[in-house]
Amino acid sequence: MIEELEMGLHPNAISVVMLLVLELLHRGYKVCMSTHSPHVLDVVWALQVMKRNQGSEQDVRDLFSLHANPPTRAVAESALDKEYRAVFFKRDGTTADISNLDPGAEDSSEAGWGGLSEFSGNVGDIVARVVSRMEEQKGTQHGAKP
Repeated sequence: MIEELEMGLHPNAISVVMLLVLELLHRGYKVCMSTHSPHVLDVVWALQVMKRNQGSEQDVRDLFSLHANPPTRAVAESALDKEYRAVFFKRDGTTADISNLDPGAEDSSEAGWGGLSEFSGNVGDIVARVVSRMEEQKGTQHGAKP
């Protein structure tokens, strides 16, 4: 059991810890993690997509910027054979299986990765709106000048 593996870690360090988790899985351990990290879910989502789309061990190594050698190839190949599950704990005390981590899912719990990606998505939408508005204003100002 690993709780909040991301606490106090730089995203690059989170990736290293995720590699350690993949190594444990490769060795046959079962691992249960709790997280509030979109970075951790990015890795799980990427592995899920790679599995469904015949990703290769090189794709997994590329995800972590790993050089090719027998140990990294073995862990990467093993990562594509494992089952990954994601569960969201709702405020009402129930749970939802969001294992597909599908951003287009109808269930907002799954689409928003249990609320972890909703804020970033909202920030991006607002920033895009502000920039578009400013560009429109600049275009209007430039068009009004002789």
